[in-house]
Amino acid sequence: MADIIPFPNPVSPLSMDTHDLQAANGSSGDPEMDKMLQARARIRKVLDDLDSLNGRLSELVAEG
Repeated sequence: MADIIPFPNPVSPLSMDTHDLQAANGSSGDPEMDKMLQARARIRKVLDDLDSLNGRLSELVAEG
């Protein structure tokens, strides 16, 4: 059976949330920046989903 290794997130959640809020509040006026902020928000959602799934999987493995 494979070991589950937690994925460390080197970026501060606060800085990510600030960027996500800026993306959600509208355009920055720079189309490239808007695309990057939207991509970052999508990546953050995927990472959050992976963290959630990792937690559930860890619980299932612990229950055996």
